[in-house]
Amino acid sequence: MKTLTMRLLTIMVCMAVLNLTVLADAKTEAHERRKARRDEVAALVTSGDVEEGENGFLEAKKALSKEKQTLLKAENTDRGIGYEAIAKEHKTSVEAISKAAGKINRKKSAAKK
Repeated sequence: MKTLTMRLLTIMVCMAVLNLTVLADAKTEAHERRKARRDEVAALVTSGDVEEGENGFLEAKKALSKEKQTLLKAENTDRGIGYEAIAKEHKTSVEAISKAAGKINRKKSAAKK
């Protein structure tokens, strides 16, 4: 019985480590994609087409072209991946992380104006 318990515990620990590794990779990849599109996103915000939402995601202020919609969706998807990873690291909710990020992003955006 002890051997079975130890095996199950070992499997669970390995799965948790693997899950964290995959999550870290996804977070890193999302961060790199966000870095690559940073100037395009900044231009969208500066133009007034989109704004930083209180929920940590970009929000369209008016109708966007298909290209701009694609950019907005990609940015928000990658932000969501990052928020999820940070929430798991800090054992909190994604909503708490995204709200905190929204506050920070809105301050940065206002400071640039």
